[in-house]
Amino acid sequence: MKRIALSLILAAVCISASAQGTAMDFIRSDRNPATLGTAGAGYASVDMGTAFSAFGNPAAISLAGHMVDAAGTFGMAPAGDGKALSYGGGASLRLGSFGVSAGYIGTAYPKIPFFSEGGGASGSFAPSEMTVGLGLSYAIGDFLSFGALARYASSALDSKTTLTSFSADVMAMYRHDALTVSAGVASLGPKVASVANRSYPLPSSVRVGAAYKLGLGDFAVDFLADGDYYWANGTFGVAAGVQGGFRDMAFLRAGYRYSGVREDFSAAPVPSGFSAGAGVRLFGIGLDLAYILNSGTGGALVAGLSYRFGQGGKR
Repeated sequence: MKRIALSLILAAVCISASAQGTAMDFIRSDRNPATLGTAGAGYASVDMGTAFSAFGNPAAISLAGHMVDAAGTFGMAPAGDGKALSYGGGASLRLGSFGVSAGYIGTAYPKIPFFSEGGGASGSFAPSEMTVGLGLSYAIGDFLSFGALARYASSALDSKTTLTSFSADVMAMYRHDALTVSAGVASLGPKVASVANRSYPLPSSVRVGAAYKLGLGDFAVDFLADGDYYWANGTFGVAAGVQGGFRDMAFLRAGYRYSGVREDFSAAPVPSGFSAGAGVRLFGIGLDLAYILNSGTGGALVAGLSYRFGQGGKR
């Protein structure tokens, strides 16, 4: 007996054909629990961790003040009748002017039932997503660096349908005193074929970011701003955030992201929303928490545990 799966509904989630016109938008989700507390702003920061730079900006590794940064993350967000769970980890290594990073992130969604043509339940399937990233960077002196990353992603829509993609980012970062700026292109790759045998582009964009650190004795404040123009559907997204720190040991964060929507209802891949977060770091061990409230998640909680060592060098 044939089963009618909810493939088209799931395809609408992962492909977003009618609403956004781009495929696998989850590859543009921020993975760093620290920058999630500033609504994803932090593309140009070299102080908020590089463990997840294989999904963000590996150019930051070569200008960071630590040699090794490793972290794990776990998050929960509402999804249908249950919770979507994300999990994974990443690490970065800086050796002089060179840097390398790698990471894995997986997401498991609640089970979705299959129905027979007669309307009875005939099984279920749990959709899932995964992303693997590898980043490289090189610095020229203490002020300029370049980075690139390669990303493989897959999305299992049902027991017979799995979408895959390969993409790459290329970026540059420049630092002068307390100001850091970065620019590049993100999510370059071939189109992805949907279950309806139509192809949709990846959420490629021109990406820019800036970070400014203001020192106030034992306190410091980081002002962060990012922007993307997604040329695949002509939309844009901007984020602004702030991080307040005490002796580089305790942190409070907040931010807001605005994502543009066109008249045809196509929208930027990362939805608008507020976020807030906090973190502590002692003896190189860090704990970061973030809460994101937007139309895409309805309220997501993300936590990360990290270990950083090898201070000094390019600061």
